[in-house]
Amino acid sequence: MTDQAEKIVNPNEHLEIPKWIDAEYFQRVLQKDEPDFEKILKFKPVAAIPPGENFTSVMLRIHFDLQMKNGSTKHKTYIFKTMLAEERGGKEIREGGIFDKELMMYQTYLPAFEELYSSVGENIQLAPKCLLTDQRENGIHFVFEDLGVKKFKNVDRIQGLDLVHMKRSLHKLAEFHAAAAVYADQKGPYPSEFQEGFIGREHLKMHEEGFLVKARSYHKSMTNWGLEDPEKYINSFPTVEQYIKMCERNLETDPLAFNTLTHGDFWSSNLMCNYLANGEIDEVIMVDYQLCKWGSPAQDLLFFITLSAASDIKLKEFDNFVRIYWERLVECLKLLKYQKPLPKLRDLQTSLYQDTNTVYAFIAIFNHLPVIQFPSDKESNLHSLMRDDEEGDKFRLRIFTNPSFCRLMKEIYPFFYNRGIFNFNDFA
Repeated sequence: MTDQAEKIVNPNEHLEIPKWIDAEYFQRVLQKDEPDFEKILKFKPVAAIPPGENFTSVMLRIHFDLQMKNGSTKHKTYIFKTMLAEERGGKEIREGGIFDKELMMYQTYLPAFEELYSSVGENIQLAPKCLLTDQRENGIHFVFEDLGVKKFKNVDRIQGLDLVHMKRSLHKLAEFHAAAAVYADQKGPYPSEFQEGFIGREHLKMHEEGFLVKARSYHKSMTNWGLEDPEKYINSFPTVEQYIKMCERNLETDPLAFNTLTHGDFWSSNLMCNYLANGEIDEVIMVDYQLCKWGSPAQDLLFFITLSAASDIKLKEFDNFVRIYWERLVECLKLLKYQKPLPKLRDLQTSLYQDTNTVYAFIAIFNHLPVIQFPSDKESNLHSLMRDDEEGDKFRLRIFTNPSFCRLMKEIYPFFYNRGIFNFNDFA
């Protein structure tokens, strides 16, 4: 036990851990999860992830040394998720209601989706086991099983996912989407909160301000990407009016198309894999259900492929990735006895081009990809990214001109531009 305890690593020494998170807080969880424990010998909270891996919450790994009733000792860990401090972006996160949504997902919907699979004899885990949900200290908090104990880990976000990892991740996404669509078919629509995801009607002003802050550095950086004829891309970059129109279009859903509950923030750091002894992937689990939204699966596909596929296959296999996802989606919908018409591959491919879904391709390259490609840095946080001053401008210019981001954008931007997805004049 002491060996394990001595190996405690803190991947983010700069993270401030709220004072109210103490050993006493976890008594309820331990009594339920470890009924044979007698007392806590040692309690140590550390950061669960390095800076730059998560921008909307504080993620802690809680280490315990426990004395058991039989006199033995045991090392135990949990993952604790809570809100950012108010002054570090927590106010906006709280007002956005994303923790409230995640609470509903873990309390109601994810267990119901997994039960749908159980009822047809399939054991499919979509999310980590949630051991406690709690509302106090002006926030919502979660205690999860520590997937690290089962050797689950993230793939390097800068390298991205190879073909094998992409295939398994797309299958997992399809399993989630299929269960969510069948649940809605059986039980009726999800609550109104799920009509909005990353974009919220009440928060368009915030999106407008964020766009203006980032666009000035982004514009400057486009000349560094090595684009052929960069002026045509720079001149066609969206105006703030076009960007807001793009956001508004995303709040519309085509009732005749295949729709489901999208994850809304599906990229490599929001999925975890563990492996068999021979190196093959054993299981994949999705995490972070804060931005789920009713809509087209195209939104998750545009976002995920753009952000997470390794650079050598991202565009070469783009259409193939959509097919891989679609095959598993149809398989799961049939398995769960979906009563509506099954989605056609041609319709799914077409939906990637619909203007209601464009904002997910755009925020991927404008908002997320520059940060994902930026190595871990104590400045990699929501506050640095959004601060409207000279320091903020300097940080944004660093991430938008980072060589690995530039190399990707040289390929990705023309790819979407030539397909009409980045024809922002459509949002006049």
